[in-house]
Formats: sequence, C-alpha cells, structure tokens
Amino acid sequence: MKRIFYAASVICSLFAVNANAQYTLDKDTSKGNWGAVGYMVETKIKVTPTGSGDVSLSWSVNSYSDAGGAWKIPSVCEPFGSCYSNTTPGLLSGSTSFNCTVPGGASGYYDISFDGDAAPVNSYAYLVLNVSDGSTSSKPVFIAYKTAAGVSTVMLKDADVNIFPNPASNYIDVIYNPAADVKTITLYNLIGKAVNVYKVTDKSSARCEFPADMPSGIYIVRIADSKGSIIATRKITHQ
Repeated sequence: MKRIFYAASVICSLFAVNANAQYTLDKDTSKGNWGAVGYMVETKIKVTPTGSGDVSLSWSVNSYSDAGGAWKIPSVCEPFGSCYSNTTPGLLSGSTSFNCTVPGGASGYYDISFDGDAAPVNSYAYLVLNVSDGSTSSKPVFIAYKTAAGVSTVMLKDADVNIFPNPASNYIDVIYNPAADVKTITLYNLIGKAVNVYKVTDKSSARCEFPADMPSGIYIVRIADSKGSIIATRKITHQ
C-alpha cells in the first residue's frame, strides 16, 4: 500500500522584537510539507527593515535537535547573504556568530532546509536562531515534521515533546507531534493546583506565558487531547 507522509515546519515565536527594533519578521509560524524522497522541507521567515536605512543583523544557532541524527539540516541561509552547511565550523553548536545586512526598503529571508528522507514516521527536528540588531533580539524556531496519514492519538514519548526554555522566566514554548490532537496544556504547582490552562489552536506548537505573580519553583506541565485524556506530563523550572 502506498504510504503518504506529511511534514510541517513551524517557525516559533519572537522573544523580544518591539517598537524600538530596526526590523520586523513577517510571521511567527510557518508550515510546509515533506512529501517525497529527495525533497527538502524548506522554512522561511522574512526580515524587513522598519526604516529606510540598512539594518545589520547578527545571528547564531541557539539550539537544535535532529532526532538523534535521523533528520539532516543541510543549510541555513541568511537574508541577502550566504548559506552555511551543517559542516560549517561552529554553526550548529552556536559557538560561531554570523553577520548580514538587509538593505533599507528591501526584504530578505532566513531560510532553513530539513532533509527527512531517513527520518522515521512521527519524528521531527527543530532549529532555533538567535537574531539581533544590537538592541533587540528574536528567536525564531524552525521545525520539520514527518507524520503518516491517519495516525491515531497515542501517548507522547519523551522524543515527541520538547519544552524550552527550561528553566524558564516568562513563558515556555511547547512543541509536540501533530498527530497527537493536543487541545489543552495545563500548568500545575507541586501540590497539584492548576496555575494556568492554555487552549491550543496550533497542531504542533504552543506558547504558554506564565502569570505575572507566579512564584519561582518546580511546575508540572500536562498535555491533554480533544477527549481530555492526559497524553504527556513534563516537569519544568520557573526562575
């Protein structure tokens, strides 16, 4: 029987782009499909200067996961600049920073490709960038999924859920397998009291902002599907 695979690519959220930033990003989430051997999952996010002058950006890889090497990240391309392969010294470790310039009145793209040919079904990879104009910064997250059609909801394994940052200060981003039918994420303290409930609309990721008065400490994150069944439980630290 012919098997059909799908992939989704998500560009996760901007941490600190504000009114004083010299640039904007056109979106915080982007999705694509991995459909056949030999085709990359390509993810892009547009960078546009907020004024007429050129904007100089510095960037590096904040973190990444390739599902134990099953996924490949062939290239990371900067706006109006170079593309770097995964063999570029310091690229994936984040120990090397890169610089690029976006001309005033123009736009460019951060473009990251993923190769899921050898990746198992129901796996994903992600890469987080740190982008700064010198005064403000953002951390777009690029994610590629590979899922089989008609997969039923199952208990999410450790590899199916990523929560970051952890420890966290103001929020967490939760990334999960899109086949899991996630609908709610609940944050509990250690005595079992619900601190906040987050309704999920995205099939593969959610940002959970902490209440302003939430004390520092250890918390439990419980992920539930559309039937209300708990399909994953994780521990985080709020600092």
